Amino acid sequence: MKSRYIKRRKKFHYIIISVTIIVCLLGTVFTSLAILNSSKDLLVANAENELKMKMIDLEHNLGINLTDSQDDKVNGAYPYNDKVGLLNENVDKSNTYYQVTDKKNLTITTDNVLTVYYISSNRNYISFDVIKNLLSDNEYKEICGYLNTPTDNDGNYYVLICKKFYESEKYGYVPCQLEVVKTNKVNDWYVQDEVVKTYSFDLSKYDYLTIEELEATPFENDEMHRNIIDKDFFLGKDKPKYSQKNVEQILKDNALSYIDIYESPAVVNDGIKCYLLSSDYYYNKENRLISDLDDSDYVYKVVQGSYLIVSLKEIDLLNDCLWKFITVFAVAFTIMAVVITVEIFSWKDFKRRTAQEETRLEMTNAIAHNLKTPLFVIGGFAENLKNEEDTEKKLHNIEIIQQQTEEMDILIHRMLDLSRFDSPALKLNCEVFDFKPFIEKILENYYVHTEHEIIFIYNSKAKIKADSAMLKTVLENLIDNAEKYSDYGSDITINVSDDVLSISNQCSSFDRENLSKLWQPYFRAAKGDNKSGSGIGLSIVKSALEMHGFKYKAEFENGIITFKFRFTSLD
Repeated sequence: MKSRYIKRRKKFHYIIISVTIIVCLLGTVFTSLAILNSSKDLLVANAENELKMKMIDLEHNLGINLTDSQDDKVNGAYPYNDKVGLLNENVDKSNTYYQVTDKKNLTITTDNVLTVYYISSNRNYISFDVIKNLLSDNEYKEICGYLNTPTDNDGNYYVLICKKFYESEKYGYVPCQLEVVKTNKVNDWYVQDEVVKTYSFDLSKYDYLTIEELEATPFENDEMHRNIIDKDFFLGKDKPKYSQKNVEQILKDNALSYIDIYESPAVVNDGIKCYLLSSDYYYNKENRLISDLDDSDYVYKVVQGSYLIVSLKEIDLLNDCLWKFITVFAVAFTIMAVVITVEIFSWKDFKRRTAQEETRLEMTNAIAHNLKTPLFVIGGFAENLKNEEDTEKKLHNIEIIQQQTEEMDILIHRMLDLSRFDSPALKLNCEVFDFKPFIEKILENYYVHTEHEIIFIYNSKAKIKADSAMLKTVLENLIDNAEKYSDYGSDITINVSDDVLSISNQCSSFDRENLSKLWQPYFRAAKGDNKSGSGIGLSIVKSALEMHGFKYKAEFENGIITFKFRFTSLD
């Protein structure tokens, strides 16, 4: 019956732990999905707004107004300077990388998220790969050294200028002369700068230009303008994460076209990532300085350009939700850990209370057994005493009754001692005293009455701190136990060495298997049942030593049983 109850209780704890784990895991999964969906909606909305702002920035970067269709916007400005606007110092393209991707289209990627297709036969851009190929490794490192030099105390710094360049149908602008100049924010014109180093290139050795393009007159910046090549662009930083081919492949894989993403952006899912795609189409009319076919001079003409802008924004949900996921998992793990810990302690407490109940039952049976025998003897001899007329026999009966009464009194006092030592209300009254005279005084009562020789060895100058009354009870119980269970004619040895006290006696009838049970209440060695005793003396010793914090143990070697405990010495 009891075994079934324990099994049901154990199963109940397993069910609670299992249900907690399942609920926490399901809660974590559904909460994570909710976080993903809400984060995705928010990130997509932010990405749409970001791409709109990118369009505005792009207009400024291109150096034109994409939404303006007025025919004439010259007003005395240098038209060819509009053509090289992306090289002009007034254009902010610190996070933009420019690269010609094929013969007809140019791809610009800003902040690794914005891709632009510029559809035109004229390419008003310069390719990083072209510049890098024209320069030797030493020249490239030298220019990088100039550009990485910090601004000095006078506010001077170095910039790289495209002084002269040709226009190529295939490669866009191809430099034939670069300059490193020292300039200052207070300088307005190019002529105010100091030319530090000039790099010239013989383009006839390369295949960037056709023969006709090479025979044309190269473009050259005037005394006012600086066609500055951006520092980060020249250093190769912030290269695009997605090229034109990447964007086209994403559109193809998801059966989308530029028209599909023109009216409203499209969200393409790719596992934990997604892409926001949108497109815009612009027309622009601008004045350019173009060579007349019948005349070698350049004239101003209105040229219409087309701009197809395709925007791509990568949204990494995991990166945005990582700490939210960590928080959710941490909460779920904490809940599981708390519940499992509570259940484990609850199960241990249940087992402890069950063990206590078993011990209490055993103690009750032992008490009943120990009290039953003397009560039976007292009752029998009292009955005999009632009818006995012989004075000598009456005295014998009275002596037996008194003897059994004394044994019952001793048993009851020891039971009270055990109960008192196990009570949490009991407090130690510790004091420091000499240990040797303390033991000698206790032994005075045993030297007269014992049939065994007691050998006392003291090799310590220890003064201990303990409750003297409780320690006396400990020593008396250990000596009584040794005296009671020693072989006839054997010696009892009490040895104090440093801070260890040991009491040894020969006990050939002892069974080693019972060594671990000696400290249990009411346990008595099987072969010692013919000895009178309560079986709780060593339990009292155990409780008293544990209250003092003294370590103790019992050993049995070569027929000799030894009880030891280590106390803290105060030398």
